[in-house]
Amino acid sequence: MIAEWIKDIPNWEKEYLSMNSQLSKRQKELLEGSKIKSHEGMIFGSMYADWKQRKEPNDTDTTS
Repeated sequence: MIAEWIKDIPNWEKEYLSMNSQLSKRQKELLEGSKIKSHEGMIFGSMYADWKQRKEPNDTDTTS
């Protein structure tokens, strides 16, 4: 589970760029290494949380 994707954490920004085509220009800039302003930390954190959620298997799926 977690151990399977933990090795990907150092490069999560590049992977997330390719996963999500609906990013704003600023989100793309942040993921490409632009300096993060104090009010943008939550944006960066939400992108990381979304990346983590996409990497985790969906164990709560009860539709099958």
